[in-house]
Amino acid sequence: MILAVDIGNTNINIGSFQGKKLISHYCVDNKGLINQKAAFPLSPSLLNQTKDILIASVNPKLETVFYKYLGKKHKKKVLKIGKEIKLKMPILVDNPQKIGIDRLLNALAAYRRTKKATIVIDFGTAITIDIVSRKGEFLGGLILPGIRASAYALNKQTALLPEVDIKKPKDVIGKNVENAIKAGIYFGTTGSIIHIIRKIRKVYKDLQYTIATGGDAKTFKKDISEIDKVVPRLTLEGIRIAFTESINP
Repeated sequence: MILAVDIGNTNINIGSFQGKKLISHYCVDNKGLINQKAAFPLSPSLLNQTKDILIASVNPKLETVFYKYLGKKHKKKVLKIGKEIKLKMPILVDNPQKIGIDRLLNALAAYRRTKKATIVIDFGTAITIDIVSRKGEFLGGLILPGIRASAYALNKQTALLPEVDIKKPKDVIGKNVENAIKAGIYFGTTGSIIHIIRKIRKVYKDLQYTIATGGDAKTFKKDISEIDKVVPRLTLEGIRIAFTESINP
């Protein structure tokens, strides 16, 4: 069994795999860890059953917290994606080392699923839209603020606007400030993504399949018909694939 750990900006997602099958999944809120109000849901028995622990991280601070935890509980070597484990995917951008490993893993997993040119959207703290060529090359992408980041920015950069929890509103027009913010961010994000997908497809004619992942993917799928499939744990799947391909060249 392997343990895949995706350390993000908002959460740490942990998945255990038996072969290709994800047999368990845990999500830990980063704020809870920092404030010591949450604990890692890794039992000694789970760690003892684990042959390899694989980490992908875009959050150095939380990565350090996780390593300290493992140091007390688990003595086996931890393998980091991008360091001990290299991705078998051409990365055709200006500075490959500066691309978030989560974006690359999403692209890798998406392409291994589709075997064709694919758009990958991750609805996370930031919304990333990346493309993979029909040859499996990572070609780059776009980064937008996620819906909670947008709500937070409106609250912090204005005197009177409250910070609200963004969900799909019932009406496109808000009758109060809170609903106006919800509608603006939700439908603004929806419209942006639809426009971007159509723009990409005009330039890259063979990009006709789109996979979405991330916490808000299912919510947006209902209003973005251009999304063909939602895969909730795509980054964890990418970690597993990267590891498997590294030991089976």
